[in-house]
Amino acid sequence: MAHDTLAMPSEVVDLYSFPLPRIEEARYILRELDWGEHFIGIEMNPAAGNRDIYIYSLKEAAQFLRYGTAGMGLSTGGKGAISWFDMDKLVAWVRNDLRDPVLADAIAHDTALEEAYYGKVQKLGRLIDMRYAQLTDLVASADKQ
Repeated sequence: MAHDTLAMPSEVVDLYSFPLPRIEEARYILRELDWGEHFIGIEMNPAAGNRDIYIYSLKEAAQFLRYGTAGMGLSTGGKGAISWFDMDKLVAWVRNDLRDPVLADAIAHDTALEEAYYGKVQKLGRLIDMRYAQLTDLVASADKQ
C-alpha cells in the first residue's frame, strides 16, 4: 500500500487530514508507554460508580472511546456509562508523552469548537481513530517493504 493511499475509517476520511510522519515517528507515537507516562480516563457508571482507566497508548485511547463499555463516549440503557477525559490534560498527554503535536493541535482545535462534552468526545474519537489508522497503516506498509 502506498503511503499516500492509506485506508482510513470511512466516517473520518473527510474530517481531518494529517500530514504523514516519518516511519520512525509513527512507530514512536504508537509505542506502549511506561508507568508514569499513562493517561487516566474515567468510566462513569451510575450503577457501579467511577472507575479509573489507565491508558498507555494511542491504541488504548481509541479502544476506550470506541469499543469500551461507553463506546464513543456515551452508552445508553439502565447501565449506561460515560467515558470521560479531561480534554486539556489529554492534549498535554498527546503532545508531551505520546509526542504527537499534530494530533494534540487537532484535538485542541476541534474540541474547542464544541460546547457540549458529547460533541467534544465525538470529535476526539474520530480524530484519534483517524490518526491511529494512519499510523498503523504507515507502519504496516513499511513492514511489508
